[in-house]
Amino acid sequence: MPHALPQVCLASLSVGAGTLNRVASDAVATDRHPTGYQSPIDTAFDTLRVVTQVAVSATPTWRSQHGLMLSTSAVAAAEDYFRSILTESIERCELCERRVHPLETRMEFVFSGSAADAFRGMLDHESFSSRENIVGWSRKVTGSDLSKAPSLNEALNEFERVCHIRHAAIHAGGYLSTRNAQVLGVPPGTWISFDSPKGIYEIISVVTATIRSFNQVMFEQILTSWLNGATLSGEWSRDKTKFTRLWEAFRSTGDIDSDKAQGDGTIKDTAYKAYQTIQKAVRARTA
Repeated sequence: MPHALPQVCLASLSVGAGTLNRVASDAVATDRHPTGYQSPIDTAFDTLRVVTQVAVSATPTWRSQHGLMLSTSAVAAAEDYFRSILTESIERCELCERRVHPLETRMEFVFSGSAADAFRGMLDHESFSSRENIVGWSRKVTGSDLSKAPSLNEALNEFERVCHIRHAAIHAGGYLSTRNAQVLGVPPGTWISFDSPKGIYEIISVVTATIRSFNQVMFEQILTSWLNGATLSGEWSRDKTKFTRLWEAFRSTGDIDSDKAQGDGTIKDTAYKAYQTIQKAVRARTA
């Protein structure tokens, strides 16, 4: 008995030389965010929100395959975030850019037109599913060991375990090899089976915590390097442009809106307010 195919797929049954050209034509966009700039963390949180919505909508007809697909999407949001925020850091911080200049790169990236494009090209050949690689690349960019922050270190350890689930889901249909099983603490040769959306929500929770913690620590480390390197003058009129560009790259609009809704006022919702929190330290250094 032949398998039933959705009507929308029937046009794809006859594959010719132009098929991928049509796909590329429909899928490729000049700008990632046509409506305006969006920070890497906002982009990641938007993706995780969509993953959550799909999980909720699929609940009535939930199958294990939903879990396998959505777990890979959640981790992919994090990997994209790491590549994006590291790239934006060298775009918006001269000290970070100088640190990556000595890195070797392939000739194909030399002609990209900018250090940021070349750097992003390098990162596309790297995996950000391991704590070691995430910490290693952040050290190359900031010059600091971000894993020394306790909360971030714990989050990265949990994220790496989630990545082993993703690896099994995307490469082996959920089958756990010896290495994956060892990290997860389960018998080798068993299978990842998402019997409900609950596992996806837990993965999203781990990914969200990891991204949020990394974003905060990375921002603090770059600001520390600016203080130590006399990048800031202590006068808003002189520091406004460079500080605002950095703050916008690390700003989480979602967290700011949530903070406002709860009436906390803990998160600074403008670059100027964020700058005020460090202005005294800058002036003390330059005094």
